[in-house]
Amino acid sequence: MQQDANRIRALRAFAEKIAVPLHDPSWLDRALTHSSSLPEGLATSGKDFESLEFLGDAVLELAISHRLFELIPDKTPGEYTRLRASIVSRVNVARIASELSLSSMIILGKGEEQSGGRKRSSLQGDCLEAVIGAVYLDAGWEAARDFVFRIFSLDLAALQRSPHCWDYKSLLQIYCQKSHIALPLFKVVNCSGPDHRKHFVVAVYVRDKLQGRGSGWSKKEAEQDAARKALLILEKPES
Repeated sequence: MQQDANRIRALRAFAEKIAVPLHDPSWLDRALTHSSSLPEGLATSGKDFESLEFLGDAVLELAISHRLFELIPDKTPGEYTRLRASIVSRVNVARIASELSLSSMIILGKGEEQSGGRKRSSLQGDCLEAVIGAVYLDAGWEAARDFVFRIFSLDLAALQRSPHCWDYKSLLQIYCQKSHIALPLFKVVNCSGPDHRKHFVVAVYVRDKLQGRGSGWSKKEAEQDAARKALLILEKPES
């Protein structure tokens, strides 16, 4: 019982720190509970974060979509999708989780703790999505939306200042120019579907080497997707 009381106090302090309302602490507790703690009886909630992560991921995407629609109007669905992806990528969500010091609140089993699970960025990101789901269930859509807006405010502001950061094709061309190599070559390798709903697959070559394939409902979208994948390969740090 004392352990539960201490946990609730810690959860209330954490909720205050991240400025979210806390009506039923069990939701936030569950969002910060790893499955490894369940067999050991360490979890006060008796459930782990995984189903809340699923819900929180959907809430996060809706909130970011909503805000992008407000801040950067009149983009195509494909453009909005790429803008949103730059915000809700696993790397970026994990970064925000780290900035919130969320890992200190996660209940882990002893084995997971000893293996360094608390430091895993993927776990921190998953738990942040679960926290968003918990806020949604505990305090409603507006509270969850405002929480997402707040913690991703700097990322959203950067996109608003430079909405063309989604233009991976231009970024790839800039990469080639800075590297003093020939500009990338894009080739449509497949086109299927009726005239009003064609689906394109585009390959991109850099220095005559295939660096990525992209798809989309227009040639432009497919080229952007191919360029994005090429940049992931070309800009990957050497190990």
